Amino acid sequence: MSRIYISTNLYSPSQMHRIFTLMEQIGDRTVGIELFPEWQSEVFCRELEGYMPQFSHYPISLHGPYYCTEHSAAAGTPDYERSMAYFRRTFGLSERLSSRYIVFHHNNCRVEPQKRQEMIDTAAQNLAQLRYEARLCGARLAVENAGVLASGNMLFDETQFIDMAAAIPDGILLDVGHAHANGWDIPRVIRKLADKIIAYHLHNNDGREDQHNRIHDGTLDMAQVLTCCGQFTPQADLVIEYGKQCAGDIAGIAADVSYIRSIIDRSAA
Repeated sequence: MSRIYISTNLYSPSQMHRIFTLMEQIGDRTVGIELFPEWQSEVFCRELEGYMPQFSHYPISLHGPYYCTEHSAAAGTPDYERSMAYFRRTFGLSERLSSRYIVFHHNNCRVEPQKRQEMIDTAAQNLAQLRYEARLCGARLAVENAGVLASGNMLFDETQFIDMAAAIPDGILLDVGHAHANGWDIPRVIRKLADKIIAYHLHNNDGREDQHNRIHDGTLDMAQVLTCCGQFTPQADLVIEYGKQCAGDIAGIAADVSYIRSIIDRSAA
């Protein structure tokens, strides 16, 4: 049975406490929280430590570090050292909160065509190192389709991502908003990677920009996507990953949780 999570990407570090107000509004203790770590922020680190007792009461998954992080950076560079240090802090957080998985991005920066293969090779080496360290601390990695064409940071197209995903031992987190913005055939990707997908990021957009809108605010047919999720990956987690523009709509997010659950339950029946 799929579990639903809410990403703290909704909030700035100083607003972390608002996730608990939202969770109370949802009123379902089976719904978990996906923590979006911001190790570059002293405010985040302080707030996280203060709210650790509250987080321990919820099912937890973790996004990998994103800000000031670049996993296509070569070993020995400042970007590499910072990125690995941030990810190791995330491993520690995973141990404390018994996280389901930690999300990994191959890259966050723009992709220059002449450097693309070098970026892929370097990120693969860094992923292998993190995979080894994850095993040592009992963590699990989930590799995400990161980047969108409009931002110039899409490292893999649809076919390339499917091929890469099939070749690695890690689970896959399919971000349907990124896939939609890049023009992917999402039902096809789900069918091809059904035995690899362990989680989804759910959000909508206009089919071009990475807007992280609510699930019905955009051109992606979310009912079709959720039906495919329920049919082909009934055990995969479903993470609502909205942008900060959605943070004030507590009732709307709670309604989205109910809608997602209804579609998944019906399609998996």
